[in-house]
Amino acid sequence: MKNLLKTFWQIVFREVVIFRKVIVSKIIDLLIMISANIIVFTYLMPSFGLKSNYGPFIVIGLIPAIALFEAIPRTSTLVMDITGNKKISYLLTLPMPSFMSIGAIAMGWACSSFLYTIFILPIAKIFLFNKFDLSNFSFIKFLISFTSIQIMLGFFSLFLASLIKDMKYISWIWARIVNPLFMLGGFFYSWHSINAISHIAGTINLFNPIMLSTEAIRASVLGQSGYLPFWLSVSAIWFFT
Repeated sequence: MKNLLKTFWQIVFREVVIFRKVIVSKIIDLLIMISANIIVFTYLMPSFGLKSNYGPFIVIGLIPAIALFEAIPRTSTLVMDITGNKKISYLLTLPMPSFMSIGAIAMGWACSSFLYTIFILPIAKIFLFNKFDLSNFSFIKFLISFTSIQIMLGFFSLFLASLIKDMKYISWIWARIVNPLFMLGGFFYSWHSINAISHIAGTINLFNPIMLSTEAIRASVLGQSGYLPFWLSVSAIWFFT
């Protein structure tokens, strides 16, 4: 068992080392995305009638959103490897069950995403300063929800890769799966707001892991009021994992 765990974490570390080469570029991307969203939703959209606290609401939603968007390059890389160099074949020959080898890749992706999306909250606080109220922030809940989201989306990326037989089909992953999950995943609104409009739509959205992710992370940062029960959301995230 000790050797199995050692090999498992070596695969995880391998993914992190590969990601480390692009982490500076990823953080630059992060700064641009956070800045753009803050400018639009904190300083421009309120002039069209949106509440002034909409900016922090949106920025927190970037945590699961950006982790979700990472599914596209992850899926592309894995599919290219499976249909090309087949480096993954080596992992499957290691002295451990194949499901652990594949699972280690997902955990490696989760750890890699963790390394830079963790900066979203402090960067947003610096940019928004007193417009971003953290009086209801719970560090324990944030860490639990944040980690759960990364792990869930790491395995979700593996699921997406299993749906693709060739790179020419990669575009429909975005059009048919990732984009609908994002647009209907509570990035722009809370679950209670859509449930107030339609109970049917609200019930359907409970089966969207991105909606549950945004509800959990916002409840941990902005407080429980106005969001799905935190522990219910986290439990559902692990169910989808």
